[in-house]
Amino acid sequence: MSEIGFNRDWFNRREKNAYSHYDQRNKLFDWDKDMTNSYSSYFVKDNESLRSAAQMVGSMFRVVGVDKKTTYQHSITEANASNVSSIPIPLAMLKDENGEYKNHDTKLLDAFYGASIQNAALSVFQSKTEYVKTVNARSSQTTTTPKDLLFSILNTERIDKKIADRFPGYSKFVQKFKQYKYDETYTPLPDNEHQGKRLLELITKFLRYPAHITEEEVAEFEKPVKQIEHYIKKHGFPKTASDCETQASYMYNVVQKYIEEEEKKEEENSEGEGKKGPSKEDMNDLAASLMDQMINGEDGDETLDADFAEFSEDMEEKKPIPHSHNFEKDGSITAGNVKFIKASSNSVQYKEELKDIDTCKASVLANLFSRKCKDYAFSMKSMRSGRLDTNKIAEAKQNVPTIYERFGEVKTNKLNIGVLVDESGSMGGRKMQKARQAAIFMYEVFKKVPDVRMYMYGHTADAGGGGGMGDCIMRIYAEHGSSSNGHALGSLDARYNNRDGDAILAAARKIRSMNSDPCLLFVISDGAPYAHGYSGKAAIADTRKKVTQAQALGFQVIQIAIEEEVPSEEMFDYSIKMTNIKNLPNDLIAYVSKRVDKLIKSKIIM
Repeated sequence: MSEIGFNRDWFNRREKNAYSHYDQRNKLFDWDKDMTNSYSSYFVKDNESLRSAAQMVGSMFRVVGVDKKTTYQHSITEANASNVSSIPIPLAMLKDENGEYKNHDTKLLDAFYGASIQNAALSVFQSKTEYVKTVNARSSQTTTTPKDLLFSILNTERIDKKIADRFPGYSKFVQKFKQYKYDETYTPLPDNEHQGKRLLELITKFLRYPAHITEEEVAEFEKPVKQIEHYIKKHGFPKTASDCETQASYMYNVVQKYIEEEEKKEEENSEGEGKKGPSKEDMNDLAASLMDQMINGEDGDETLDADFAEFSEDMEEKKPIPHSHNFEKDGSITAGNVKFIKASSNSVQYKEELKDIDTCKASVLANLFSRKCKDYAFSMKSMRSGRLDTNKIAEAKQNVPTIYERFGEVKTNKLNIGVLVDESGSMGGRKMQKARQAAIFMYEVFKKVPDVRMYMYGHTADAGGGGGMGDCIMRIYAEHGSSSNGHALGSLDARYNNRDGDAILAAARKIRSMNSDPCLLFVISDGAPYAHGYSGKAAIADTRKKVTQAQALGFQVIQIAIEEEVPSEEMFDYSIKMTNIKNLPNDLIAYVSKRVDKLIKSKIIM
């Protein structure tokens, strides 16, 4: 039997990417370049125990956006479905039949990371209702039907695409998991198995990993395969969980119709009772088996409970990727190279975040600035000099001296609003969600004020965009005079390291190069400067120094602190502590209203 080497499959995925959606252009940091054999070796040493290496998933979960309150299970069970804040971690993948951790195996560890990231993304990127349905469909303690299987595969592919779009580096681990399941552990159905079962298996391979599909299989099931392929090409890749359900139902109906037609042929050929197709129970058993082999990590058993609880506790203590920071050390400071790049738009995420933001108070701030940022003309009557007031001709004949009027105008200086967002790894999860929502709120406020210019940037360090170690990468999300509609703010994300001092001064200088008006520069961060050659007390002192330099350029630098790791007062003169995005409007109003008169100055021109 000869395998088909698909260059394109139903969803236009590539074989070299393990038939996963992957766009290299979305990547910022090429940490995985030339690492085709083991991606995990970038994060952990090859001689590290599997138990210790597995704990790194805690850091990965923070970056993906898993809530700190989330609990973890060692398997997908019915219990998980009632607890939507629970995520399964397939720890059993790393253990032998005696329950002992295996020797360090980079291929196995890559697959473990991929399975764990995939499970986390299923929780983070879906609504509670969708996640409950997903867990129920995949649970080993509930009846799995062929329709559940097809839905789960389509929905998993949908979520895998979201991982690839947002975390292309992490999607490489998901690819490794997919390869591991098919190339290392998958057992295909025998050729003498019923055609209905083999058709279901073939469809799942087409959807998930068509690398091992044979020409003979395609020829044998040509009619139903072409029927489903035509349907997929017509309706496209599923964008929602509802799309997955609809497509799964259609495919299952094709399988059922095929089984019925085969039974009818058997009856006609045998002139009597023909060979019966697989029963409902048989198909459910097959679906459960394929589910485990295709998308589930190995389930644990109850004997893992105590060990897993200890593992979960240790995992929670891990710091966010990429490094643990020690700000008590003297540290170091080296010169950084700043590079500006344009951010990509993400209108979907922008609108999604906007749903959770109360913009009612936005009008209060907008009105405050609108009243202050206003140019207007005026006239003064009954003056002793100026232009003759024609309404006072009678007084002129009586030699009254105050018969003139004078005209003038009030000119108010424009105001710049700058927003600089820390996009480092330590800002992962809820921190980044808060930062993204805060930036979007501020954009929604000030875009309505004509005399306020907006400048919005994000920064990370030591990563991509043409940069390398020591570089500070500045993303331009919105800039006065450009055609930006702010939707690029939806792509704000936790990325790698951060050189806070370099970023603050670079943002100030860039804004100042465009105009000389005063500026409020809001720095949204957790106050944790850390990068290559930039750490400890030295990095904190450098940030403080460059905040002072920015303020000397006419900026008032205000940190919006999100769960700050370094006290704000060590680096900033002004700060707002944000514990809840809902309180930010009130805090901003209180802060700005006290200082707006000093920032916005008017002069009279006669």
